[in-house]
Amino acid sequence: MQQSFEITGMHCGGCVNRVTRALKSVADEVAVTLEPPRAVLEVAAPLSLDTVRAAIARAGDFEVRLL
Repeated sequence: MQQSFEITGMHCGGCVNRVTRALKSVADEVAVTLEPPRAVLEVAAPLSLDTVRAAIARAGDFEVRLL
């Protein structure tokens, strides 16, 4: 199943790479884009917003919202 999240606070390709690496720890497949600031995750079971926030917190100061 796919889940989409808005990720604000990303400003460059380095941010996208950090967020992608962080999310790979909780999802099978990850696609992160800068425009629009979004992450699309392929997961076996739905992830909670708190799980995604915790994973991204290790990457930097980003805000996450479920789409």
